[in-house]
This record gives sequence, structure tokens and C-alpha cells, in this order.
Amino acid sequence: MTRWWIELARGWLKLPAGDPVLPGDPQRRISWNPGQGYLRYALVGLAASSVVSVPFALLLIAAGVTSLVAPAGDAGRSAGAVTGFVLTGGGGAILLSTALRYAVIRLELDMLRYTLTDQALRLRRGVVEVEEVTLSYVNVQNVRFVQGPLQRYFGIADLLVETAGGGASMAAQPHAQQQVASHRGLIKGVSEPEKLRDLILDRVREAKGSGLGDSHEDHEDERPAAAETSLASPEALALLRAIRDELAAARRAADAS
Repeated sequence: MTRWWIELARGWLKLPAGDPVLPGDPQRRISWNPGQGYLRYALVGLAASSVVSVPFALLLIAAGVTSLVAPAGDAGRSAGAVTGFVLTGGGGAILLSTALRYAVIRLELDMLRYTLTDQALRLRRGVVEVEEVTLSYVNVQNVRFVQGPLQRYFGIADLLVETAGGGASMAAQPHAQQQVASHRGLIKGVSEPEKLRDLILDRVREAKGSGLGDSHEDHEDERPAAAETSLASPEALALLRAIRDELAAARRAADAS
């Protein structure tokens, strides 16, 4: 129902659409947005802040309309018109601000896009300032989720991916902020945090194992073979025998003295 104005706003703000291009097996790629649980969670915060502001805005508009239509003399009519326009305008501004906040929440939900491949994790977020962060599995140190009471009620949690500094921030922002973003990736509104955490950790173990295990095993296999070849050569055996004979002669001379 509301998709048309979201697409219109995305085009007007020139917000990126679709999934980012990432290396890896396309068959193992997963992309998603936070679900309706995250939208309801965000709207609860908007509703809590609007409990006072919206009724106050309606009272201002009602008072303003009353001032505009109330009969009075020439001087009273002019003062009432000014008061009516100020009160009506103030109430309308509050209502417009609430509507804009709702629009930003809906756009933010649409812009929160997460892509999981077999090599990296891409996080996209932001409406006014769009930010994309790529986290490589080989740099991931820890994955944990944070869930408050209200998030637990709506069945969501925030997943925190901590890295050793391998992430890359794509937003145009100061270097210090890029460093913070590269060391910590926040995935908001996850409906099954334990399942997603385990999936990321499995791919982290897979990426680190495939990157280090083969070369380590190859070197382990090569070292005994090289040692066996060098010790089995005739020159090495002759040298060891000569050293043995010299040590034995030195020991006998020391015993005789």
C-alpha cells in the first residue's frame, strides 16, 4: 500500500537500490531487510514521543481556528487573525514533523539491507547519509547479539560483528569514524539472532580454515621428507661418523690423563 511513495522518495533522494556486488558463490548469497518486528519496534518509539506532541498540536490548531473565526472589532479581528495563524501554523508544523519522522523510519527500514556471502558480509544503512560497510570473514573476531526487553517482546535483536580491522567503510566521512565502523558491524532488527550468529560463525570458521589449513599441512608434510632425505645421504652419514670418532678419541684421551 505504501510502496509507491517509498519508491518515489528513493528516486528523489537517489538512494541505491538492489543488492551490492560481492565476490563469492551466488548460490550461497543471502540478502534481507529487517522484518515487520523491527518496524513495530521503531514505531513504538515514535508513538511514545507523539503521545504528548500530537494532542498538543491538535489543541494549537483548534485554538488557532477559534481565533480566526471568532467575531471581534477591527482591532480584535487583526490580532485574532495573527494569533490564529501562529497557533495553526505551530500545530501544523508539529504534525508535519511527526509525519516526516514516520517517513524516515519507513525509508530506513527499506535502506537497511544486509548481504551475506561465503566470503564477506555487506551492511548498508542510512537515509540522509548512506553508508556501506564490508566485513571480511577472515577478520571477524566475535559475533554476539544484544536484546533489550522491548526488542524481546517484538522478537528481534541487534547482532554485533566485531572484527580485527579488516572492514572497509564506503561512506564519505572522517577517517576516525571509518575506523570505528570497520571494527564493528551492527545488524539491526534480526528476527532469529541465534541462527544468524551461528551461520556467520560457521562461515568465519570455513573462511579461516580454507585460508590457513592447506599451506600448514603442506609444510608439515614437506619437513619430515626433507629431513629424511638430508640425513640419508652418504655425505651426511660420513660426516656424522667422523664426528663420532673424534668425540670418542677425545674422551679416551681425557680418561687416560
